[in-house]
Amino acid sequence: MSSNVFQKLSDAYRSLPYKQWPRTVRWPLELLLLILLFSLASSWVSRHMLNTDDIAPTAVLMTLDGQSIKLDWSSSHGDLPSPQTSRTLLYFFAPWCGICRVSMPGLNVIPTDNLRIYAVALDFNTQEEVEQFVTDVGYEGTVLLGTDRLRDQFQIRGYPSYYVIDDQGKIRHRDQGLSTPPGLWLRTHSF
Repeated sequence: MSSNVFQKLSDAYRSLPYKQWPRTVRWPLELLLLILLFSLASSWVSRHMLNTDDIAPTAVLMTLDGQSIKLDWSSSHGDLPSPQTSRTLLYFFAPWCGICRVSMPGLNVIPTDNLRIYAVALDFNTQEEVEQFVTDVGYEGTVLLGTDRLRDQFQIRGYPSYYVIDDQGKIRHRDQGLSTPPGLWLRTHSF
């Protein structure tokens, strides 16, 4: 009986009027539908994150080599961003996150002209665990050691999560989950 139901659904799909449209019309419509569905899913997943146009929280975090970095969005800019950098990508990850293991190496290939990238480790047990993860995935950028307080301030509920922040501290983009280097590049250059 289930194969009969499947056959009826398959026949109904094939008989849709749009299936008889030329591919040059159908494919762009299907691509548009796919983009719409992806956008809706992305919005749903990031619904608990800070809102775009909110001012990003400030913090002082340590790098893996013991230097402190001040994430300060005031007019004095603290340590971030430099006058040549108008955007910052904060990429939040956890060393146990499988998706982070796949997506984090892509940060290495994003052009950093006018962009500063910080990978922020959260939900880790030891610094050595973070160092091993970074070595394993081959990430070459700056890694900051985050805190539970920072996770709460940025409302991080899953990994990877990221924020794109402008030079005034406004959040311009936010998302959670797998993203490709071209996708991240587009998000960092879309304002």
